[in-house]
Amino acid sequence: MSSQSNIQSQVQSQTQVLSPQQLLVSNLVEMPVEALYERVDRELKENVSLEAEGASPSDGASDPDYSPDTSEPDDYSSFDDASASADAQSADYSNPDDIPDNLPSSRSGILEFVTQETQSFYDQLEEQIGLFRLTPHEEEIIRYLIGSLDDDGLLRVSLQQLQDELEVYHNIQTSPQELEHILEILQNFEPAGIGARSLQECLLLQVQHAPEQSSATRQQLLQLLQEQFENLMLNRWDRIQRDMGLSDNDVARLRREVRRLNPRPGNAMGEAIGRNLQQITPDFMVEADNYGHLTLSLNNGNVPALQVNPDDMDFLRSYEGADTRQLSRAEREGITYLRDRVEKARSFIDALNQRRQTLLTTMQAIMKLQRPFFESGDETLLRPMNLEDVSKLTGLHVSTISRVSNSKWVQTPFGTYSLRWFFTSAARLQGGDEVSVRSIRAALQEIVDAEDKRAPLSDDVLAKELRARGFDVARRTVAKYREQLGIPIARLRK
Repeated sequence: MSSQSNIQSQVQSQTQVLSPQQLLVSNLVEMPVEALYERVDRELKENVSLEAEGASPSDGASDPDYSPDTSEPDDYSSFDDASASADAQSADYSNPDDIPDNLPSSRSGILEFVTQETQSFYDQLEEQIGLFRLTPHEEEIIRYLIGSLDDDGLLRVSLQQLQDELEVYHNIQTSPQELEHILEILQNFEPAGIGARSLQECLLLQVQHAPEQSSATRQQLLQLLQEQFENLMLNRWDRIQRDMGLSDNDVARLRREVRRLNPRPGNAMGEAIGRNLQQITPDFMVEADNYGHLTLSLNNGNVPALQVNPDDMDFLRSYEGADTRQLSRAEREGITYLRDRVEKARSFIDALNQRRQTLLTTMQAIMKLQRPFFESGDETLLRPMNLEDVSKLTGLHVSTISRVSNSKWVQTPFGTYSLRWFFTSAARLQGGDEVSVRSIRAALQEIVDAEDKRAPLSDDVLAKELRARGFDVARRTVAKYREQLGIPIARLRK
């Protein structure tokens, strides 16, 4: 009969908890210029020690000396490692909110234009595929998973059924383990909660991806959703409070946080019907001079330069070294309040500076990696690029690059583009070299435009034509790209 004994051991583990300053920087980085203006305006109203200095510049964060160097993209010497390292502290978390919309505005000094959009939320999800390093096989599967989502963004088809459909109808061999892995990648798409297989998983994904809550609140939310989900669905907060040992304040806070979660993340992406007007304010401007040199500037719109109130600073200096015991309680509380306001103002200004440096560093890397496009405007010259490529070049975390690119636009001499547009998947030439999928689609469009409309080319013939141009593509791949371009099958093109 073996004896039982209690053994006590220590396990050392590392956990990362974001400081309030890191959370502030993370949130500001994701904001487009219009949302940033509203955030700064609110801060100015709430903090008496923060004020605008002078007139608001339209491009105060300009970097006129920037000129993409002509060396190969693996020359990283032009980037500021110190600023990249500072931003990387807050980079391990992503925001669960939907991609911020650029808000309409009639304020002068902000570059604006109206664009038309026909994207459904499925299209918006497919655009994010290029942000991840996937094989062509994995791309096919993740596109099928996206197409299998319900309108609310949840996946209600079993992985076994998806495996059978892929193998029987599409001749794609896979396994439940591979499908599980690719579904996990899809669940990292924005907005958080996409690809969940149940309401419980949907809410859990949003909490796991959210940087806003404190560590304690996050753990309580996770426990609530994992252990008390049935009670939550039945609104049994008295039982939840008893089982989890919560205070009344804890319950009130958790109820507020639960109400912030979105049970239908697909609906939040806004299914577009017909052509919707969308107001766009570019966050970056890229200009070229007569010699082809590129200049990058950051559009600050009407966001003013900020400073800490000088009178408040002078007042606090006058009490430095003073014996506060001789002051009244009201005076001590007033000094403490003012010191807190001044410190908060400094932190906000520092966060804005970090945002500026992060955005410029990211955009400079994109310009360097996609230099041929910015010089010519020819989209077929775009090279395959994903989040990891930009991360390696800048030293910033992948999630930081994702936050910057998800909601920003750049105005170029050739048009205005979402930063996500520059991220494109890779395909292979017959010689083994990689080329952007966009190049193949452009070649396919060119072939179809030049075909004899009395005898349109089949997908097999289109594949042969592309192979003759050096693109290593199968008929099934041609059919996929043709559908993405909105080109009908051959018999409907007569």
